Amino acid sequence: MADTPPIGSNGTSERGRKPDPFNGERSEAKRWLAQFNNYLRMNQGRYPTEESQVSLFLSFFTGEKGGDWATQRLTERDADEEDEELKATPDQRRWITLKEIRDRFKRDFKPLASEDVARTKIKFARMRGTDISGYNSIFDTYGEESEFGEAALLEFYQDGLPPKLREAVGRTYPKWKDFDQYQERAVELHLEWLKERERQGRWKTTSTSKNSPGPSQGRTVASVNALMGSGANSSFNLPPKLTPDERDRLRKAGACFACRQTGHMSNECPTFPRTSSQNTSRTFPPRTIRTAETASPPPVTVAQASSSRNTIKEISDMVNRVKGLEGEEKEQATVYLKDIMSKLDF
Repeated sequence: MADTPPIGSNGTSERGRKPDPFNGERSEAKRWLAQFNNYLRMNQGRYPTEESQVSLFLSFFTGEKGGDWATQRLTERDADEEDEELKATPDQRRWITLKEIRDRFKRDFKPLASEDVARTKIKFARMRGTDISGYNSIFDTYGEESEFGEAALLEFYQDGLPPKLREAVGRTYPKWKDFDQYQERAVELHLEWLKERERQGRWKTTSTSKNSPGPSQGRTVASVNALMGSGANSSFNLPPKLTPDERDRLRKAGACFACRQTGHMSNECPTFPRTSSQNTSRTFPPRTIRTAETASPPPVTVAQASSSRNTIKEISDMVNRVKGLEGEEKEQATVYLKDIMSKLDF
């Protein structure tokens, strides 16, 4: 039976992986049926009619057990169609629809798994990566045997989906009628997302090949991103550089060039952390302190002091982030930070 081409394939592109041939092993029955159900769900357009779906189902049976079982079902169908009495009462036929023959399959190849095993499989099922086929197979395989109600199955299924996919299905309208419809919508949205990701991937590959930065430029950008990421202010505004007169007044007053307050110098400013004595001496060279005996502190407005403190805090956050980096990324970020420090006139 496995070599018989299924009826109804209409040229629509195939999705997903076809199930393996079924040779009649009970231990593989539920897994195989789950694979078939998932494949058919993803390829409804290729097999739109009941006849084409039944033909597809029976085409996978092979071997002594599987092939004989499929042959018996076809023999039953032919016999029922030829029975004159059954023509008037088609509902008395042994099977007509795909659902009926699948139910027969479940009875004849009923696996020996316990209810507890099925419940455990359902409770802890999670969608791994982009494999929604494997995820659906768990529910198709163990859903009925777990004896969970439809509401419970739906809740477990939702819990195991990636949050973004679960949210996307929740926004669909009209609302799903049952668990099967919810499952179908999840598959449709996931396939659409995969298509969009593939399209964007091709576009990015073309765009990158036309205008790709050199190795050193890429590393610098990565270092700056690491420094300015998670919490850093990307619109960092540097304060105006001190004029020679302002520098002279601050120096005479013994005031800090950073916060404009007296009592300490910029390399000892309490609001600016020092990484280590070695790094500080290299990054912030010591300056000669000259204090005038009769000089008065330069006038500093409240706005200037507040702006300076905000600037120092932002730089402090950036220094702390540099500490958390490693290797070449840390070196690149350190160079970037030194450049900022030179512009700040530290």
